[in-house]
Parts: sequence; C-alpha cells; structure tokens
Amino acid sequence: MSRLRGTLLSFALALVVTQASADVAVGRASSATIRERVLRLVNHARAGSRRCGHERFAATTPLAASVLLDRAAQEHAFDMARYEYFEHTGLDGSVPKERLARLGYRSRLTGENIAYAPQSAEEVVSGWLASPGHCANIMEPRFREMGIAFAVGRKRGAIYWVQDLAEPRR
Repeated sequence: MSRLRGTLLSFALALVVTQASADVAVGRASSATIRERVLRLVNHARAGSRRCGHERFAATTPLAASVLLDRAAQEHAFDMARYEYFEHTGLDGSVPKERLARLGYRSRLTGENIAYAPQSAEEVVSGWLASPGHCANIMEPRFREMGIAFAVGRKRGAIYWVQDLAEPRR
C-alpha cells in the first residue's frame, strides 16, 4: 500500500510540474506565442457556459484575433508601463473606443480588460475569469474580435496587460 501511495504521489507531483512548465510565461515565450495562448484560453472559456459573479452566460462563439486591436492594446500597455500608471483611461484622456478609432478601427461595441503583474497567459486569463466584470467582458456574446498585449515595466514583476474586445462595424 505504501508503494502504491508513493507512486500516486510521484504521479501527482509530475502532473503539477508538467502543468507549471506548460504555462506560457512572459520572458520565456515570444509575444506572438503569448497572444495565441491567451486567445485559445479565452475561446476555451467562451465555449462553455459560465457564471461571472451573479450573471450567467451561455456558451458563445469564439473570438478572432485582430491586428488593430493588438496594436491598440500594445500602445496602451506600453504607455502604462512607461509612465507607471494602471487605468483604462490613457494619460491623454483617451478611452478604449477612442484609441481604436485613432487606428481606423470602427467598433459598434468595445470592452477592455487590464491586469497588472500576472506572469503568464494562464495567470492573466484565470484572474480575469475570477473577476465578475472582467469575466463578463470575456463572455459578452456580441464581441467578435480580440487584441491582447503586455508590456514590462521598470520595476521587477511590473507586467501590464491589456485585452481589447470589440464588435466591428461592418
């Protein structure tokens, strides 16, 4: 029995180590790999029904990656990292919809999630899904496209994440 218990414990530890090393972490993976992983995790979450706080969401369609939304997210993440602030409103007073419009993206509906300090794609998406408002943004069925970016600040562990979500005007 003790040999079986030891084997099961070793197997459980191997699973934990494998899962931890499977995280797509900032500094160990390219920005493109991290963006792809976040999109996969978000679409996996959208594929099933979910409760975000007191609000229930049915499964919904996957989001498509958007180069313009990536660019808007990147510019805002860099701005926050450079000037060491953490807000949806840019230092120039811009809000997400205005930042998208500046790049030529016409949206019918816009949302944004930001995060400070998560070290991996898995950690940032898990944190957003645990927060009712961020989760609701991810599960909003009207959103069709997503952009994601992060920027590393000067302080250790200062990673600024921006996720822009939108329903484009066609």
